[in-house]
Amino acid sequence: MSIQEGEGDAKVVIEQRLLKIDECFVYRIPPMRSADGHRAEDWNLAKPLATCSTQIVRRDNDLCINIMAERPKPGAPAGAVESYLFAQSAIQVDFSDPSHKIEHWVNPVVDSSRYFAVRIKDSKTGREAFVGVGFRERTDATNFRMSIEDYINSLRREEKAAELHKQFEMQAMSDSDDEKLPLPKSSLSLKEGEKIHVTIKGKRGGSVSPKVKKNTLGLAGLKKPPPPPGAAPTASESSSEHGSATEDKPAEDVDWGDFEG
Repeated sequence: MSIQEGEGDAKVVIEQRLLKIDECFVYRIPPMRSADGHRAEDWNLAKPLATCSTQIVRRDNDLCINIMAERPKPGAPAGAVESYLFAQSAIQVDFSDPSHKIEHWVNPVVDSSRYFAVRIKDSKTGREAFVGVGFRERTDATNFRMSIEDYINSLRREEKAAELHKQFEMQAMSDSDDEKLPLPKSSLSLKEGEKIHVTIKGKRGGSVSPKVKKNTLGLAGLKKPPPPPGAAPTASESSSEHGSATEDKPAEDVDWGDFEG
């Protein structure tokens, strides 16, 4: 992490080293012979321009491919060396701009998996040119390619996350504005000609009907009208009156006779 001071507040720049390869070969390459791409067989591989080391560093959203070389350290004992920046490729990928894709800076050759054409830029003059970068080991070339691909995938994920965050904030603001809107006024009064129909449900099991007390006496409970004055009672009336008199007699007046056990 480094801190850069500008006109305003200090800006914090996050640096992350993604890869370091101790040995790589740098070549001066001719222009492409065809639109297929660069070919390593045209680079005179037996005579590299320099033997260097490679560092891939991410600085915020930019990617830097630093090609480091060694030279004798001035004022130091014999054999002491120091590293310096031999060449640099500053990559600024923009998915919305076709001219700022990763292929603008790094292109693998068409005839080998261990060599790449890398666009470098002179920080003093601003001139750009392609140089060839090759690796002795195939695993180093694979790590070089995978580090660049991981950087591209990270940018895509971060861009997608930023887009989702923006949509969430807009939705939250929309919901907040909806809550501030006044509720519509409602009138509970009836307009002219309107009626209210109320339906009252009965108890469970149907409506309750009034109970009718049954006459348990049947026809026997009905009494005949009294006979006209001076008429002689009939036999059925005499027996009925006799039975009624017997039933109306108290139980203690009945003579049961003597009972012997």
